[in-house]
Amino acid sequence: MRTVCILLLFLFLPSVYSQAQRNCEVTNTSFRVGEEITYVLSYTWFFIWTDVGEAKFNVKSEKKLGVDALHLHAVGYSYPFYDWFFKVRDLYESWVDPVSLKPIYFNRNIYEGGFTKENEYKFDWPNLLVDVREKRRDEPNQFEKIKLEPCTYDVVTAIYATRNLNFRNAEYGTTYPVSIVLDRELYHANYTFVGREKKTVKGMGKFKTMKFRVNLIAGDVFKEGQYLYVWVSDDENRIPLLVESPIIVGTVRARVASMRGLRHKLSSRIE
Repeated sequence: MRTVCILLLFLFLPSVYSQAQRNCEVTNTSFRVGEEITYVLSYTWFFIWTDVGEAKFNVKSEKKLGVDALHLHAVGYSYPFYDWFFKVRDLYESWVDPVSLKPIYFNRNIYEGGFTKENEYKFDWPNLLVDVREKRRDEPNQFEKIKLEPCTYDVVTAIYATRNLNFRNAEYGTTYPVSIVLDRELYHANYTFVGREKKTVKGMGKFKTMKFRVNLIAGDVFKEGQYLYVWVSDDENRIPLLVESPIIVGTVRARVASMRGLRHKLSSRIE
């Protein structure tokens, strides 16, 4: 069961631009250099929840390809007791423009139960192209150019960019499109705003949140008609606090476990 890597990926999927934001005019006001957020990844079967790994995110300031950039760094890993079953050691990282958050370069290096893959993207925005390098274990590098759409993001940049959208006037049922480049493909899906609610996060307290529902694609992991849900802090930080989804056997969840270096007061926490 790829519990850890599934949740690491889906931490990002709800975080994309609405149709109204397709002009990409975003200014970063929700996070800063030094922010660090950790999630605990859990799996349940027959109502017994087990923490099986963690995902950690942090923001640094670096130069990339000769320009000033924010380095958005994320790692996901299974706990030692779970490694015997399905060992995960994943790295996802992006370098983006510090103000507009437009991606410059993306790197992915994953180990999931013996499966390995490397991805590198160099974004060529003037020509709406991304140069892709992909490599699997014991196989040669594969290179390709993929045509981009405006406001397409890699999975890491997407979450940070969306945290700068204004959802104050979001209405029930509003649907937002997903445009994410991953591997050597451009993916499209949708997520829907379903309301505001108070949500308790284990070990962190109770929060005012915005709740979103994501349509999932039926296959080896998900059943047809299932949804993934994300609860985001209803404050100026807009942090994904909880992610939860049923799978074919059981349910997977990611919950925030620690936060530091936040740009704004965590005013959504009420207890």
